[in-house]
Amino acid sequence: MRKIGIAFAVMLMIAGGVFSALKTFEVGPFEKTAEQLALEASQQSSTDKKITAFGSKPYYLEMDPLLIPVFQGNELAGTIQIIYKMEVFGNENYKSVEKLRTKLGDALIKDFTYYIPRTLRKNQTLDIPLIKYRLKMVADKVLGKDVVSDAIIQGMTQIAPGGG
Repeated sequence: MRKIGIAFAVMLMIAGGVFSALKTFEVGPFEKTAEQLALEASQQSSTDKKITAFGSKPYYLEMDPLLIPVFQGNELAGTIQIIYKMEVFGNENYKSVEKLRTKLGDALIKDFTYYIPRTLRKNQTLDIPLIKYRLKMVADKVLGKDVVSDAIIQGMTQIAPGGG
């Protein structure tokens, strides 16, 4: 009786191995039809277009701080310093941001030189979510849509006109 039990267990293990091999190599009853292959190809192409947080890990690029001069009339009223990072998904996006880093910084300085004084005239304060939105918006203009997934503001300070 014991030999029959052992033989049965060995047969189950062999059958499981054969089943696993057939399924892995898609042979025999697990072979895919032409319709299944076409359906998988169309699903794969649509998912390749979308980069998700689950598909690739994010990269965080430490960008050079932005120093934005703020003028009141003809005099320097102060300087605003913005320290930020850019979040990108995928190695290609990382390389394109790295390559165009100085161009992006110049575009951000140009944009904020006009935006920040205009905002301060109206509100007397800067709204962090709006600054974050502007960072992402300018990055999309310079680098292309969806290259940068998010802008992370690490710090924002106002420097007095005397430099200290």
